[in-house]
Amino acid sequence: MISRPTTDQLIADVCQDLIDAVLPALTDETLQVRVAMAETVLRNAAVRAAHEIAWMTDETAALIEYAKAVSARIRSVELTTELAAFDAAPRSSLHLADVVDTYERASRAFAAALAAAQRNGTAELVDAARELLHDRISTEKTVMATYAVVGR
Repeated sequence: MISRPTTDQLIADVCQDLIDAVLPALTDETLQVRVAMAETVLRNAAVRAAHEIAWMTDETAALIEYAKAVSARIRSVELTTELAAFDAAPRSSLHLADVVDTYERASRAFAAALAAAQRNGTAELVDAARELLHDRISTEKTVMATYAVVGR
């Protein structure tokens, strides 16, 4: 019986079954590698399922904070347009599709802000954008921390 039927736990249970029951029963090496690879993908999906709404929500806030800071200093029609699009996003919803939509709008506003900062030659704003991108990469590395090359 699964006491915590969260998506990440359900996926983790499937992974455990693949490793403990399915993999040892396979004699074909190609199938063994394929099952091991599938288990790795599933394990990474479990990490994402457990955290991706929080990650996107946190990153959205940081991206928009940056975009608004740039907008306060640099006039950009594209940035103003992207910030207005973000303001129209479904920000109160926790449904994944809505969170992704809001995240994409924030990402577009961030891109417009970075472009404006680069055009304007504002080094501290460009450096701040670099930090945000570094944080994004760190999150992706967290997801990929469980990745293992199988059969190579």
